[in-house]
Amino acid sequence: MSTPQQRVHDVTRRLLELLEHGESLTPEAIELRSELAEATAEDGHLDEAYYQVEELFKDAQRHHGPDHESVARARAALEAVREIGMRAAEGAEEG
Repeated sequence: MSTPQQRVHDVTRRLLELLEHGESLTPEAIELRSELAEATAEDGHLDEAYYQVEELFKDAQRHHGPDHESVARARAALEAVREIGMRAAEGAEEG
């Protein structure tokens, strides 16, 4: 299994390759942007992850409308990042 840092690197590379030939709001790009935000959070960069996922969610809603499956994926990523943040905060309180 890869580390969060390796995941950030791999997803960033895949996203950059996709963006060379496509748009940032295709379902595939939204999936990669979601993965990147989640991996960034897991790597401990919560502020950056929150920014990524909040922008992604706004972009997806604006481009696809509120009921599109890409918006649902962005929403799931937002919730995942929040959960990672809550776990990190709880761990900091215990430590």
